[in-house]
Amino acid sequence: MSESMRFIVVRHAESEWNQRGILQGQLESPTSARGLRQIDALPGALAGYAFSAVISSPSRRALTTAQAISQAHSATLHLDPRLHEQHLGDFQGLTAAQILERNPAVGDALFAGDVAVVPPGGESVLEAANRLRQALLCWEAEGDTCVVTHGNTLAGLLWLLDGADFRVPFTRYSPHNCSYSTLIRHGQSLEIENWGLATHLLNGNLL
Repeated sequence: MSESMRFIVVRHAESEWNQRGILQGQLESPTSARGLRQIDALPGALAGYAFSAVISSPSRRALTTAQAISQAHSATLHLDPRLHEQHLGDFQGLTAAQILERNPAVGDALFAGDVAVVPPGGESVLEAANRLRQALLCWEAEGDTCVVTHGNTLAGLLWLLDGADFRVPFTRYSPHNCSYSTLIRHGQSLEIENWGLATHLLNGNLL
């Protein structure tokens, strides 16, 4: 295993359900028209990296983003279910208003950024973040690796790596669609180099 390596971690491009304010969790939703334009802006932003591989969540919205990066960099694409979004259980496919109406206590806690709250039938953000962390710690490759994952899962990992302070909501770290963060692995530890990089999305109403 390489002693030191860099991960460029991308949140997938906007999906149609993102656009409509529907919580997807591990359900499927296609990339929106704006999401496709966000993907078009990625090659320039990531041109300075030479990826040895791209690893992606198996969800369709992540794969659309990952395949474009893989092709632009001639890098092998790998799928890893540990990169999937937080499983939102009974909340999947609902809007925030519907969730708050059906289960106000758990909904309030989730939207307030509680990493430990578990939606009925689902998993916590902390659980999702830890499986993503484990995937990155186990990955064996030489050179930079691009990772395509999801909003809550990535926000939870950034929260975890930036001190894991339960007084701080994980939503503070919520990334824009098609933004990216850079993480460095030293042995069996991960640290944040940069997070929430999105200057490539400033033109064309892409944020």
